[in-house]
Order: sequence, then structure tokens, then C-alpha cells
Amino acid sequence: MKRGSVAIVGAAESDIGSVAADMSVIDLMAQGTVRALADAGLTLADVDGLFCATTQARTSAMSLAEYLKKPDAYVDSTIVGGSSFEIHVAHAQAAIEAGLCSVAVVAYGSTQRSAGRKNASPREFNPYETPFKPFMPSSAYAMAANRHMHEYGTTREELAEVAVAARRWAQLNPVAFDQRPLDIAGVLGAKMVSYPFTVRDCCLVTDGGGAILLTSAARAKALKKPPV
Repeated sequence: MKRGSVAIVGAAESDIGSVAADMSVIDLMAQGTVRALADAGLTLADVDGLFCATTQARTSAMSLAEYLKKPDAYVDSTIVGGSSFEIHVAHAQAAIEAGLCSVAVVAYGSTQRSAGRKNASPREFNPYETPFKPFMPSSAYAMAANRHMHEYGTTREELAEVAVAARRWAQLNPVAFDQRPLDIAGVLGAKMVSYPFTVRDCCLVTDGGGAILLTSAARAKALKKPPV
């Protein structure tokens, strides 16, 4: 693949927060897609590639293609956890370069706040971890954090800065689910989840989704916003 051969030309969120009463994960993906198309100045007729992943729909790409009435779209529902969408960007770039599609959607949706953690993220049995009842994925990151503290002397306060910085960014977004101020003391004093992490170190649990659009660098030059 050639660096810079494709560009991100649109991005948008679906409704977020507690919205699953009237929305499925595919609804949320579609809503994000329509909004991203508006952001880019494109229409659904332009889309011919769909890339998505969610633990709540086993055939998410086929379901999204059916929902959007795109039976001939190139589809990819590779799922490798939280890095799925970075892989989708690479796969979309490869597909666009190969001529398999020209405008690709990378979409996500989740109703985890309403559905509950167990229903939203079913866990496979791991003989080396499951007997110890880890709270995944938090416990996995906690083990990495403990190792980092041991190896490099990283402090608990320094780790808390990550959550504090994330909340500051959220306060700039008018539709962010939680815009309350957060400081280091608030992170350290919150309920422990998996040492060294408290609940404030962890991602907020919300319903929501979104989408980004990719197309060739050549086509991106003619669209309404500067490409990424």
C-alpha cells in the first residue's frame, strides 16, 4: 500500500448516552454513517464499501449492508477488539487501492450501557485467566500498568493524568455523556476496579456509535472539507 493514497473525508457520531431503548447497534452504525456522509458532502449512493465490528452482532457487515440496502458493497467485519477500526482503515485503504470499492464506511455501534456488560461483551473461557475471575478488559490493562510502574517507576498519579486529560477533552464536546470536572484526587479516590485502576481510569459505559468515510486521495481533493 502507498502512504497517502487514501484519505478520511468525513466523520460523525451517532446519538450517545442511554439511547438503546429505540436503537439497535446497526441503527447506531447507520445513523453515524448518514451523519458522516453529510459531513463529507456525499450520499449513500456513493458508498460501496462497509467495514464494521461489534460484539453484539455476529454478522455486522452483512446486517449493515442489508440495512443500508447495499447488497453489492464490499464488506469486512474483522474483529480484534478495540483495535478493529485501525485494521479496518488499513483494509479499506487496500480495498480502495485494489479497486474493490471507492468510498468506504468504517462504522461502530454498541448498546452496552442499556444491555449490560455481560450481554454486550460475552467472554470466551481462558484456562489461564478465567479461574481467577479477572474483570476484563480492565484487569488486562491493570497488569500492563503494574508492570510499567515496576519497570519505569511510573506513579499512580501519572496514570491518573490520562483520565483527567480525557475528561478535559470531553468537556469540549457539547454531546459528551459526562462533562463533570475530574481531577487526580477524584480518580484515585474512586471505587477500585482492578489495581491500580479505579472506575475513573476506565472508559465510560455508554450506548453509541459512529462512522468515518475513506476515499482515494484524488477524489478527496474535490470534496467539501480538507481531507485527513
